[in-house]
Amino acid sequence: MLATASLLSVFRRSQAQESSSATSAVGVPQGAGSPSAANAKLEEAVKSMLRSDEQLRQAKLKVNADVTKNEVTLSGTVESDATRAKAAELAKAAHVGVVVNNRITVRPRHRE
Repeated sequence: MLATASLLSVFRRSQAQESSSATSAVGVPQGAGSPSAANAKLEEAVKSMLRSDEQLRQAKLKVNADVTKNEVTLSGTVESDATRAKAAELAKAAHVGVVVNNRITVRPRHRE
């Protein structure tokens, strides 16, 4: 838990530094910026957060972003409700105020 908190702290600091530049603001396209480029940047920020967790990295979740709605949709399959909830929390941490549509399904692995 402490390691996750440390990762989040480091990530938030780097996000704060990036957002100080108008060209790197994810949720607020400036000037002639492309919404599809902003979507891709937000998707990558969420994927980066998900990769910080071993279980989520193995889950190979899909991330779709829509910056015009400040929204991210997660889909795929995980083994527990706790892992599903963790994915949503990490996605929310990737960008301030982002709305997460959690469409991840839970399928426990059968142990023999």
